[in-house]
Amino acid sequence: MPDRDAFAAHVVLIDYSRPLFTPMGFEAERMAAVGASWEEYECRTPEQVIQAAKDAVVVVIQSVRPLLTREVIEQLPAARCLIRAGAGYDCIDVAAATEQGIMVCNTPTYCVDEVSDHAIALLLDCLRHVSRLDRAMHQGEQPHRAPGRTRRMRGATLGIIGLGPIGRRVAQSVGGWEMEVVAYDPYVPQERATPLGIEMLPLEALLERSDFITIHCPLTPETYHMLDDEAFARIKPGCILVNDARGAIVDEAALIRALDSGRLWAAGLDVTEEEPLPPDSPLRGREDVVLTPHVAAYSPESRADLYELIVEVCADVVQGRIPRFVVNREVLGSLRPAG
Repeated sequence: MPDRDAFAAHVVLIDYSRPLFTPMGFEAERMAAVGASWEEYECRTPEQVIQAAKDAVVVVIQSVRPLLTREVIEQLPAARCLIRAGAGYDCIDVAAATEQGIMVCNTPTYCVDEVSDHAIALLLDCLRHVSRLDRAMHQGEQPHRAPGRTRRMRGATLGIIGLGPIGRRVAQSVGGWEMEVVAYDPYVPQERATPLGIEMLPLEALLERSDFITIHCPLTPETYHMLDDEAFARIKPGCILVNDARGAIVDEAALIRALDSGRLWAAGLDVTEEEPLPPDSPLRGREDVVLTPHVAAYSPESRADLYELIVEVCADVVQGRIPRFVVNREVLGSLRPAG
């Protein structure tokens, strides 16, 4: 492989999640074909990011660590595009990138099946107590009693917060359960939801009507702690909440109070406000909380899809094209010129 100095443009992956989302191995060859180098780092500090990416045209971050802050972005003079390898891009200061004339892209079409499947799995586990009963059986117990509070899926109302690709796939996947599906998404009009059999509602109405709620919106200043004490006071008593989007969409202290009061029946969480979840977190050890460690997006297929999308976007930027999935489209009229 030629030395990086042989390339006019440099693409740098600054952080990724080992071992689930390590690069596929084809990235360097694909980038070399369009005249760019490909480098991989596991940065953990802003200083490491600046050192690794100081001359990069494209900077890619796979993890959700907030490493692309304003202070870092302002010290990346060659950057023309920042890519979040995932749907959410809250680890990038989009406003700072826009001010610098830098595009921000995500990869919203990857892991749609995996995350929607995982949300349904969490819901079913809360409802049918599979993981709790499995633990008991493996510990030598043979419960001869009702497994815990439960109910039928059929006839229940499922509320989806965020009707993007993942939220829509959840709605499609539960079609066989004959559920009523409602959704809240301020960016989706009713006419786009009607073909899926979904009724769009204000958030307050969704909270009041839903037996089960699953979250699939991005974390933004508007959605931070969207589900707080006031929201939990509105939920239908006995509701089950599922979150495999971002932990901070839910006020964790308010969630625990809702569980303790019995207003919330159970919660299935793939994401939490602090990750990794602290050993002393009050979420641990509860029979009414099902926890997984932010792995909903993973499958071998989704990993391959992810890096295919990344190299596609990188190649477009290196070759002077506007890539798919630009999230700050207002920057397109004032892009930083190519080096």
